[in-house]
Amino acid sequence: MKKEFEIDTEIYSKDIIPHAIWDFEDVWEIKFENNRIIISWDNEEEIKEIFNEFMNYCVSLINE
Repeated sequence: MKKEFEIDTEIYSKDIIPHAIWDFEDVWEIKFENNRIIISWDNEEEIKEIFNEFMNYCVSLINE
C-alpha cells in the first residue's frame, strides 16, 4: 500500500526532506517526488504514524 502527502516546500526545504529520507531509509520506504512524500507500508494507520514521525524529524532538522 502507498500513500502520498503533499509537502509545502516553503516550510520544509527541499534539502531537509532528502536528508531525512536518507536517515530513515533503513526503516521505511519513503520517496519524495513532485513535492509529495510517498510512503509504502502494509497498513494505512501505520503510514499516517510514519508520516507524522517523519515530519517531526524534519522539524527537528530545521531547528538544528
